[in-house]
Amino acid sequence: MSAFLSPTAYFLLLLLASKFQIPKLPEIFVWSLFFLIPVVALLICEAVVWSCRKTVGRKMGWMLFTLLAMLLQFGIILVILRAILVTKIAYVQ
Repeated sequence: MSAFLSPTAYFLLLLLASKFQIPKLPEIFVWSLFFLIPVVALLICEAVVWSCRKTVGRKMGWMLFTLLAMLLQFGIILVILRAILVTKIAYVQ
């Protein structure tokens, strides 16, 4: 569950920081966290899967399910970001 929710939590925190005009963080820091938080969440979930007493096939299935859930989450975030960017660009014109 943490692997699926971590991109959403990060995205919502960035939106809140933008909404309340918190002083700008360095872009390198923001982008590194954008990729680092999901990877750490994925590693934690995979470690939990491998520590349980299940067959190797089930472990691989849960790992694949976790990875697909994270990819779905990133896809949803990219669609939301695209909608925000199109709205901002159209509003300026």
